[in-house]
Amino acid sequence: MSIDMSTETDALNNDDKQVYDPKVKRSCLKNLIVFSIAYLLQFSAANGLSNLQSSLNSRENLGVTSLLVCSVSFTATCLFLPNIMLQMAGFKWPLVICNAFVSCYICANFKANFIVLLSASVFLGIALGTLWTYQGTFIAHLAHEFNKNSESKNPNILVKFFGIFFILFQLNQLIGNMISSLVLNPQTLKNFANSFTIVNNESANSSCGKNECPGPTSVIPRPDDDKVYVLCSIYLGISLIALFSLVFFLDNHKPDQDDLEKVSKTVKETFKLLLTSVEKLLLLPILGFYALIITFVTVEFARSFIACAYGIHSIGLWFVIWGVSSSIFSIIIGHLVKYIRKTNMLLIGMVIQCSSIIYLLFWSLDSIVYIIIFLAVVLGCLDTLNATCINAIIGDVFHEKLSSAYAANRFCMSLFFLTAFSLSEVLCVYQKMYTILTLGAISIVCLIIFKLRVGKSFKNV
Repeated sequence: MSIDMSTETDALNNDDKQVYDPKVKRSCLKNLIVFSIAYLLQFSAANGLSNLQSSLNSRENLGVTSLLVCSVSFTATCLFLPNIMLQMAGFKWPLVICNAFVSCYICANFKANFIVLLSASVFLGIALGTLWTYQGTFIAHLAHEFNKNSESKNPNILVKFFGIFFILFQLNQLIGNMISSLVLNPQTLKNFANSFTIVNNESANSSCGKNECPGPTSVIPRPDDDKVYVLCSIYLGISLIALFSLVFFLDNHKPDQDDLEKVSKTVKETFKLLLTSVEKLLLLPILGFYALIITFVTVEFARSFIACAYGIHSIGLWFVIWGVSSSIFSIIIGHLVKYIRKTNMLLIGMVIQCSSIIYLLFWSLDSIVYIIIFLAVVLGCLDTLNATCINAIIGDVFHEKLSSAYAANRFCMSLFFLTAFSLSEVLCVYQKMYTILTLGAISIVCLIIFKLRVGKSFKNV
């Protein structure tokens, strides 16, 4: 899924007290580092396991169903529950509880069954909705406290704090997926090429690629239980380190009244923006296309193209390449936006993604394996491009209602993810690919209209 900076910057320079305390500044930096490392560790485990769900628990589509239940829970709670928890308990202990929920989800994968895994998925959705809301609110709170205790006010301190956070957080795909690849195939580092060797399994190979459909039985061989136990144990250990780092090292900051009023006001303005803004409505198909692409990669592509053809151990390595490409491109894109308008970059990205889907429609086991590896690089870069450009466009066009715009973005994305995972339960792979191409065409048209509407007012968009 994509990450956004959903908090206003207006409060950062408000300074009623002229008492500067260097200890508070050091405390803010310490809490930012602890918070960022905890998120890095927790999402290394959560994302590493989520990327394997469609293959690891593929029997009766249990893994995909668990992701669907998680999306339902996330959508139902992401706008309201975090606000209630913030008012009742502040920042620290809701974060600790939500990290414990993630640990419970990992435990449910040791011996997954419908009741245990789906119940844990409900709590995972609650945890993710709260963690992403707190991510923006807590970092903004720390930035405000840091500026309030600085003699020279820095209007860009929020951007710098988010930058520190994301530099660490972006490593989660690398760590989590490398762990899964090494556990499921210990020879990964010794022989990279053999990690993408066709698996000799006639029953599986016959349905690899676009032809696989949801069914009661799995065609993806599940790894040995010993390997699954080792993998889940490592992920659980990482998750618990994140949990205890928050318990012992994160200070118990209380939200300011401005934080509470801002979150409460955002919920009301979010729905108003969705119902009244033509520009926001034009962006909805683009958000839907982005959600479909992400779910296709994590579910259908991971299961039907990688695990089915090359083995489940190859999924982690493929996503490692994806994550490294995404991180590198996040640096490059900052320079590209100086020369290419954001809407133009988004258009180019959507065309390339649609072209990748068209290629996969014609893919077969005889296709060159390095093209699949190259797709990890391309799609990883485009994931960064989509997330960066969409968030930047929203920040430019809706700068007067920034919190509401980002909250609307997060809420709509959760609905689209819910829809996308639901489609994975009922559609064959090729049917979902045609759905992506159709929505991609609609998105391109909507983006062109959006560009014509805002182009004169916002030349950098």
